[in-house]
Amino acid sequence: MNRAVKIALLVVVGVPVAAIVAVLVWYGTIATAYHYKWGWVEVPVHYRLSFDVEVGGVSYAASTVIQFTYRQIPNWQMLTVPGFAALYKGQAGCVKLADGKMVCLMPGAKTMVFGRPFYIVGLPNDLLSVNGSPTGPKKKSQPIGVSNAATVSGSSDIPINLLPPMIVLDDPARPSSAHLFDPEHPEQTLGAQSRFLGAQIAVTNEPVSQGIEMILPWLDPGRSQRFSNPGDSFEQENHGNPLLTADFY
Repeated sequence: MNRAVKIALLVVVGVPVAAIVAVLVWYGTIATAYHYKWGWVEVPVHYRLSFDVEVGGVSYAASTVIQFTYRQIPNWQMLTVPGFAALYKGQAGCVKLADGKMVCLMPGAKTMVFGRPFYIVGLPNDLLSVNGSPTGPKKKSQPIGVSNAATVSGSSDIPINLLPPMIVLDDPARPSSAHLFDPEHPEQTLGAQSRFLGAQIAVTNEPVSQGIEMILPWLDPGRSQRFSNPGDSFEQENHGNPLLTADFY
């Protein structure tokens, strides 16, 4: 075999091998950087969501503390995830009434209500102070990210049109007893002498709420379950949309 042929063979074989090695090294570097979060910026912010109802002349209040971790990942690590994200952690806030019913505010229920998708990530943008802006409903939402998350402050009433989904459990031991709660017509689920007194959002240093399974023991965050059936009131009121585990978290 002459020298020219040897060189040609080395080129034919060597170049693809070198390319494969380079790709493996590149991927290994990215995987390691992603695993150890090299260069990541994460800013957690806690928000307290609260609401009040009145039934039979007695006021009831409930709240839940949720967290958004505002994240930015260097562009060169963005293989399977977006470079910017707001990661949600939380659970429903519930209050038990004297008649045994339970009212729950469901900040994580994205698609629970038929025809009304809800995304809790937008609520602080719409209502709280960002970079010194006024609190309260804004004509233009101010997106929150790692660059301004530390400036988020204040509190605000939540307008009905921005309110997270709510449910009423006639019997908290039976998820099949759930109904959609209409804050403009609370008498439909809570009785004639009932009022929705409002809801609020506020920045807080309180820890994220946990332990909803203690009051609703049929919940298991590790299992995806459907809690309503086609014949139940919840699905009849909700155009067939079921009540799911994910709606409570």
